[in-house]
Amino acid sequence: MSFEIWLSFSFLVFLLVLTPGPSVLIGMSHALRYGARPTLMTALGDVTANMIQMVIAAVGLGALLATSAEAFAVVKWCGVAFLLVIGLMSVFRKSKAIKDKTGIETKKSTGYEIASRRKLFREGFLVAAGNPKAIAFFGALFPQFVDPTAPLAPQLLILGATFVVLDYTFVMIYAMGAARIMPWLVRRGGDNMIARVSGGVLIVAAGLLSLIEMPESVAGTRY
Repeated sequence: MSFEIWLSFSFLVFLLVLTPGPSVLIGMSHALRYGARPTLMTALGDVTANMIQMVIAAVGLGALLATSAEAFAVVKWCGVAFLLVIGLMSVFRKSKAIKDKTGIETKKSTGYEIASRRKLFREGFLVAAGNPKAIAFFGALFPQFVDPTAPLAPQLLILGATFVVLDYTFVMIYAMGAARIMPWLVRRGGDNMIARVSGGVLIVAAGLLSLIEMPESVAGTRY
């Protein structure tokens, strides 16, 4: 793989991850509730799912989701349902700012809720895994930048690592931006406002995911 090909791939991925998708939106939601630093685990869950999806695409299973409407729909609607459930739970939950009264611990210095790393990783992973276009996307994008005369594995490793780094970076950029508006939300409406906004973000993500259709060609689309 030449440097020019890698640079073209990197620029394309940059444009793709620049547009917020479900993974970016859950990162923003988590940053509002838990802070930017804990959201590192959300982003890690996202890219872990992406790496698994890359492997699936590399072994040819991406063709199944690209050609089977049933398989595509099952994965998509599972993802939509998951986002809706955690979004609605956040929107309709009661204020939980004080652990002694509610059993939910918050950091007194910031007002952020405390969540386990496992929870954040799991939700980031499941949202990314519930997007069926990702596998089809990887299966369609990678072959366009692979030199068939060169060893395949090193090229896929380079392309995969490039995607993961850029995707992780932009999830965190958006998350840090969301975390910066958290004090303003507290002044406007307290914990309930934060819960409603973060839940609303997840519901929007569910809506975006529900609009995804099985494409004839996934090249050039945001997953």
